[in-house]
Amino acid sequence: MADLVTLSEAKLYLRVDGNAEDNTIALLIAAASDAVRDVASDWDGEGTVPDRLKLACLARVAVAFDERTNVSPGTGELPMLTPLRKLEV
Repeated sequence: MADLVTLSEAKLYLRVDGNAEDNTIALLIAAASDAVRDVASDWDGEGTVPDRLKLACLARVAVAFDERTNVSPGTGELPMLTPLRKLEV
């Protein structure tokens, strides 16, 4: 599946110039996109990515980028994703 944000969007959000960190950021984007999709399971992946999913993905990327040893979700991310979560009962 396609990533939820582009490398350019992530670099702008992270305030990163140059391309020395591009491979790392691309890896973080892929992992964050998968993690966000896991929570927002009610989004069908069709059409434009909802802004709340993009922001949640960027938040995960930022936490992972700034704290290289921390893979926990970004603060405030879950409330953005919960409305797009399908609950299985």
